[in-house]
Formats: sequence, C-alpha cells, structure tokens
Amino acid sequence: MPQKINKISILNYENNIRVYYEDTDSGGVVYHANYLKFAERSRTEMLRKYKIEQEKLKNYYDIQFVVKNLFIEYYKSAKLDDLLTIKSSILKISSAKIIMEQSIYNKKILLAKIDITLGSINLRGKPSRLPKYVLNSLDTV
Repeated sequence: MPQKINKISILNYENNIRVYYEDTDSGGVVYHANYLKFAERSRTEMLRKYKIEQEKLKNYYDIQFVVKNLFIEYYKSAKLDDLLTIKSSILKISSAKIIMEQSIYNKKILLAKIDITLGSINLRGKPSRLPKYVLNSLDTV
C-alpha cells in the first residue's frame, strides 16, 4: 500500500566540504563510508538554515531523526584536497518522515547519489510526529 504523503515540497540546499587526509585511505581516495558523513553534515546544515536545530528537537520536543532507509550509488571517487559540493533536496514531508535526495559532486562530476528517508522518533525510540514548527518552517520556504 503506498504511503500517504501530507505534503510535497522541493527544497534545495547546497554546501561545500573539503576532503581532508582523515577522510581518505592510504591512497588518498575517500573511504566509502565518509560520503555518508558528508551527506549527514549537509542535511544538518540544511535543517539549520530553516531554523530546525537537532538539539532543540531533542530537548524541547523529545524527538530526533533516524535513518529509516538509505540507498547510495557511487560513480567516481573523491580524492584528498577535493572541494566537494553536496546538493540536498527535500522531496516529500509527511507527519513523521522526510524523504530526501543528496548528490555529491567534484566540480560538475557526480560522485555519489543518496536517496534517504529520515524518520522522527521520540527519545524512547517510538515513532513520533514532527512538531508543527518543523512543518511550518519547511512550508514557508
């Protein structure tokens, strides 16, 4: 049965991340798991841009985001000192989920594409609705 989506939106955010030595293997190539770290940082900054802060969600609303599912496809490798561009798009928002797509580029070359669903849970690990202020913040863009 298809999931009911209460809201459909296209919100975009773009930021840059430099590849440091710690991000690479001995050959200077970015370790595969670090693409997920780059994407996580970008998602956090995107939410911060819309005044949605992780600490506030946790302390005032008793919720946090978890990765419900994720698919990543790698196309090319990033290397030491590359300046990567992470493009993040919120595709759909429901009462307890955010569906996103993220693409990681070096210059204009696509390196990796990530499809991710974030779920909202309370601090006891149970699914929880997103606060109205989150939905309203994302609705006003």
